[in-house]
Amino acid sequence: MNDRRSLALLLAAQLAIVAIVQPRGEFPLNDDWAYAHSVQWLLDEHRIRLSDWIAMNLLPQTLAGGAVSALFGFSFETLRHLTQAVAILASAVAYGWFRTAGMNPANALVATLATMSAPFWPILANSYMTDLYGLVFALAAATLFLRALATPSRGLLIGATLLAAAGVLQRQVVMVVPFAFAVAWLWRARPLALRDAAIGIGPFVVAVAAELAFQAYLAHGPGVPEAQRVAHGRVFPLLMKALSGEEEHVTRVASNVASIAGWLGLLFAGWAAWWGMRGASPVARRVAFAIFALIAVLSFALDWRPPYRENALIDAAGIGPFALKGRLPRDACDATELWRAASLAAACGIAALLAALLANAAYFLRLRRAASPQRVFMAAVVVAYLAPFIVTDYFERYLLFVLPFLFALWALTWTGERPAHAWTRRGAALAWILATALLASAATRDYFSWSRARWDAIHAAERLGANPENLDGGFEYNGFTRYEEKPRGSAEGKSWWWVRDDRYAIALGPLPGYEAIETWGVRRWLSCSPAEVRLLRRR
Repeated sequence: MNDRRSLALLLAAQLAIVAIVQPRGEFPLNDDWAYAHSVQWLLDEHRIRLSDWIAMNLLPQTLAGGAVSALFGFSFETLRHLTQAVAILASAVAYGWFRTAGMNPANALVATLATMSAPFWPILANSYMTDLYGLVFALAAATLFLRALATPSRGLLIGATLLAAAGVLQRQVVMVVPFAFAVAWLWRARPLALRDAAIGIGPFVVAVAAELAFQAYLAHGPGVPEAQRVAHGRVFPLLMKALSGEEEHVTRVASNVASIAGWLGLLFAGWAAWWGMRGASPVARRVAFAIFALIAVLSFALDWRPPYRENALIDAAGIGPFALKGRLPRDACDATELWRAASLAAACGIAALLAALLANAAYFLRLRRAASPQRVFMAAVVVAYLAPFIVTDYFERYLLFVLPFLFALWALTWTGERPAHAWTRRGAALAWILATALLASAATRDYFSWSRARWDAIHAAERLGANPENLDGGFEYNGFTRYEEKPRGSAEGKSWWWVRDDRYAIALGPLPGYEAIETWGVRRWLSCSPAEVRLLRRR
């Protein structure tokens, strides 16, 4: 394996995801209607303006969306094609990150595929969501910072700083990358002169300055979005409440820790099995196995399922969100064996993560300032990124950002020789990675099929005289057509997504007080996916 072949395989993998998903249809998905509004305003008003629904800065994505829309015309499919190109770039940048972290081409290829096998990758790569845009900037900046820690260079530092600042203008969470560089740079064991300190904290200062400048532009121009004000203002107060010991907030933090560990364990299992615990002591291996056995037994005994969250991407019915009137119950299908396999994998991943946590804690305590700055950098990114979500809240797709850093840290933690018999474990790990990618792609295909049926129903309702004022078409429809109307809000007893009157409703099944006008079947691959979409009218 070499770099050229690895990149060709990654391109083929992304094209295969697109071929399976079949992302056709002129409609928004999840939150991307709000991001599309910024593109429309850029084309119409020639300025950057953000919807109140948006919590991130979105500047590079809006400029890119405006450029392709100016060339090819505005449409959700045009914006979707842009993201598909960004997804290819994201996989290539992730591969470069893993190579810079010291992996050979074969291992870097598998680490990138493991990242792409996260169940939310196919939908993020085929919509106008913001996550992959931010990931490109974060990993590109992190790659240059990692090289600068090994061989300091003015060019590397300038390039990394510019990428980090651009990343912050896309998603504020990219701030953790220059922050982690400052931690790693200042950590190093050497006399610390003022110039050295300035070099270390300089990129972080530039990133903060970029954020403050953009906030000043918003405040003195189109206005700071409501969601940004909420997001920026709640981290410190919630942290103080958690530290004060208030039961409600301590419970929330404990719940977030448990659910984040569960998701990360599931996402981490394939890579942990591929790399293994090279050079780990027998004691470390026994501790990891004991943790795995305990979690696995508890998950089977208590029939644990993934920690679903309302309106998140992952649901018992597949890839969503299924924000539509009369949504499917979470026990609508029997996928017991699938969830048991997922619980077993999550137990393996959680055990691996705890083993890595303990090993790195011991490493840093033992070597202190002599610890590898690269390892400090990766650990600092992970801690700085996850801490705010533990204190506040998160969506499971946010965890994609941290996976490449966790994968690289795992590889630096266990650096012994690969055992001769590892091919069996590696074969099983690769099969798991490919199987999860295929399942996620199939579920996303069903989500697009379901969405096409839903929008066929919406267009049929419009032909009957329905409009945004009297149609509950689901979160994306009412968000795109009604959120910017003032005053916004839903009438009492209606769906929360800004429904004023639901004389007509698009639903997943029959509803009391409504008559069915027409039903559309969904061409699904997975039995848990919605089977039909109905156009209903209130009697």
